[in-house]
Amino acid sequence: MVGLLALAGTAGAARADIAALFADGHGGIESGGGSGEANGTSSNQSGANAGLGYRLGARLLIFEGYYDHTGFGDGAGVTRGIVGLRGGFGSNDVRLVLRAGAGVVEEQGGALTERLVGMPDRRGPVGRVGAALEGRVAPMLLVGFGVDAETFELPAMSGAFGSMPSTVGSDIFANLHLMFELGV
Repeated sequence: MVGLLALAGTAGAARADIAALFADGHGGIESGGGSGEANGTSSNQSGANAGLGYRLGARLLIFEGYYDHTGFGDGAGVTRGIVGLRGGFGSNDVRLVLRAGAGVVEEQGGALTERLVGMPDRRGPVGRVGAALEGRVAPMLLVGFGVDAETFELPAMSGAFGSMPSTVGSDIFANLHLMFELGV
């Protein structure tokens, strides 16, 4: 009996938090979200853009909500508020995370469409899916690699820079992240 208790105590236990708070810092590359259609015409942004950012969120069972911001320099950035579903599969040390959700995206400085000086911010709906492979490096610290894909719609607008039609686009963001997670 004592041997069984000792064996059970030394075995690595899987951990499934009921609730968790998390914060991460990330760096990555986005695909250039202007690959979609801008009211029938393609946007002319091309190439990949490097960015740095952060994400703050909370989880309850399989439900997740988070706020994230990624800046690409020169006043260009993307901010999102997402609510959705999340599943983590694996052990306490290594896990595969799958997520899907919807929310609001805000483009600053034309980060998702076309970078123009003086371009005002635009907000619109976004749908997002992603996957990440994460490994625990300390009791509350994980490092990971993730890929997120999204589709969005931004409203038409006009101003000192000219006019811009409504834009429906998609984007892929590959990232490396360092996450602090506190769960119960």
